[in-house]
Amino acid sequence: MKLTPLNISLACILVWAITEMGEEGQTFISWGWLAILVVFLIAMDILFRLWTKDVKRLWIMQLGFILVVGIISIVIKSIF
Repeated sequence: MKLTPLNISLACILVWAITEMGEEGQTFISWGWLAILVVFLIAMDILFRLWTKDVKRLWIMQLGFILVVGIISIVIKSIF
């Protein structure tokens, strides 16, 4: 499997979620939402790989996707 930004971000999210779930108190995400997030990121990675075969373009597209999702998440969190 080729290393892509979505794979890297998925690994970081999984490590962060697992370490947070070991702590007492409120966790930032439940197991169900974590499973949905994992499936979504894997599906998006597969779709990006199907759309483009050029590795450089794949990296640019996935980094842009991560940036847009991050910005939208911050905006949504600040609204609510």
